[in-house]
Amino acid sequence: MKFRLLLVVVICIGLSCTKPKQVTYEYDDIIFGSYIRIKVVTEDTIKARQAVDKAMQTLKHIDSIASIFNPQSELSQINMNKVGKMSRDLKELITKSIEVSDKSDGAFDITIGPAMKKFGFYDSATESQSARSKKKSEENPLCSPCLRGKSEDYIGYKKIRIKDDSIFLKPGMAIDLGGIAVGYAVDKTCEILKSEGIKDGLIDAGGEIICFGNKEYKIGIRNPKTKGIIKTLTLKNMAISTSGNYENFIEKDNRKYTHIINPKTAQAIADTLGSLASVTIIANKCIDADAYATAVFVLGLEHGQKLVRKLGYQGILITNDGKMIEIK
Repeated sequence: MKFRLLLVVVICIGLSCTKPKQVTYEYDDIIFGSYIRIKVVTEDTIKARQAVDKAMQTLKHIDSIASIFNPQSELSQINMNKVGKMSRDLKELITKSIEVSDKSDGAFDITIGPAMKKFGFYDSATESQSARSKKKSEENPLCSPCLRGKSEDYIGYKKIRIKDDSIFLKPGMAIDLGGIAVGYAVDKTCEILKSEGIKDGLIDAGGEIICFGNKEYKIGIRNPKTKGIIKTLTLKNMAISTSGNYENFIEKDNRKYTHIINPKTAQAIADTLGSLASVTIIANKCIDADAYATAVFVLGLEHGQKLVRKLGYQGILITNDGKMIEIK
């Protein structure tokens, strides 16, 4: 008995003196119509793989709920029927969206679905950018910002009615969670990884990024006018998101119109001198960085700066004439 006790003590002492080797486990996939990259620092790759697998199940579940491109998704069914029961995740998303709308004076609004459809941003989600731009400019008569139609009659987050877990939309309304759902999903992924014992890592879902733990990560901010990096940030335990006019847009009369809709005019925002080309928000949660990056872009340079400072976030605002404003 004494020998066995001594053996255990010797083993424990030996283990305490040897620091476990840490390795990086990486996973890549496609979801939300874009890439997803998960990088975790671990001492156990099997445990890391299991944690990432569980996190991916959550991501796919949220995509199946909030996708407007899947006709069977919970959101698509609500948009079609104008009424429906909300799952916990969808209710959290819509409730948070309304909160952001209130705080941004309506600059962020998930009821811009009809305008997105009018301008052709739903037509060919899988086409290349050049093919989409050409098709929208030449074939879609509604690409002109001068043609308003009646889409603005259906836009306005205050028109949404919620009672308990049920949601009611007016005829013609349609919800688009594209400006907030990925940020929400990234936060949920982070929560899952932490609950599974992962202490350090980074999640990047199409540019919606969160890093957690004790390690620092360098994040590059893209120059909206070129493919290069205009600024590099070092982040630790923070989330970051960028909204810009350089990924998804239409061109008409030698002017670029981004996929970001101004809810108050029901128009795609034009690329004009001095207007914003990109907005990067750094916050504690990715859902906030995601949604408020869109809101600030809609508000523009002057009012956008005021909102970032009011919320206490960090921000990098870049104008179409190359001016960069940092808010710390």
